[in-house]
Amino acid sequence: MKLLMLKLFNLASFIYMIVASVFIADFSSGMGSAEVYVMPAPFAFSIWSLIYLLLFLLIMKSFFANEEEDLFVSRIGLWFPISMILSGTSVIVGTTPAILFISLSLLTLCIVYTIIQGLYLSSAKYRVPFSIYLGWTSIATIVDAFVVLKANGIEELFSIGELGWSVILLTTGGLIALAFYFLQKDLLFPFVFVWGYGAIYLYQENELIKFIAAAFVVIILFIISAGLWKKIQKGK
Repeated sequence: MKLLMLKLFNLASFIYMIVASVFIADFSSGMGSAEVYVMPAPFAFSIWSLIYLLLFLLIMKSFFANEEEDLFVSRIGLWFPISMILSGTSVIVGTTPAILFISLSLLTLCIVYTIIQGLYLSSAKYRVPFSIYLGWTSIATIVDAFVVLKANGIEELFSIGELGWSVILLTTGGLIALAFYFLQKDLLFPFVFVWGYGAIYLYQENELIKFIAAAFVVIILFIISAGLWKKIQKGK
């Protein structure tokens, strides 16, 4: 009964996130209320559709779960629904408080991802939705941080302007994506950064921002391609 209630709570939290993001968010100030150097092209946000679909399939499949899937649901526990509630709330509370909710959503997703990695389950299907969800939430947190600063008229932080911080955080994000690939053997997380950084490159006009975004797209794709090629060669 306790496990069933957890599955129902997952579904309810998912519905809340969908309603908040699709039907309510348009009436809030939202992430797009301020143009910043790290803002990706609007089409990039379509990745949410993939995230919603993968999460929905994962949640619905849990109602017809086997023993391994029940273990997965019970171990991630309330962290998963909490992350969805925080994510949905971040788009309806207004620009400034949104950064708190999206950051907490990112933190809870990190916890969920860590738990999943520690389960050593037989299939990567459990990790796939969260790799993409975590990757995009990471990018969304970076973007939202700059939107909040600009919306509050803050042009410098610790004597560093918006462009400087954009360079720092874009570089940090790219390095984190590479670290995930090497440390977690995760292909999807860095691919989300390829998607996001590619959209930043296409949308922004600042040459330095375009250079950094393009550089990480090329580096990530090269390293992943090289790794896949080595696996193919070993498999022959």
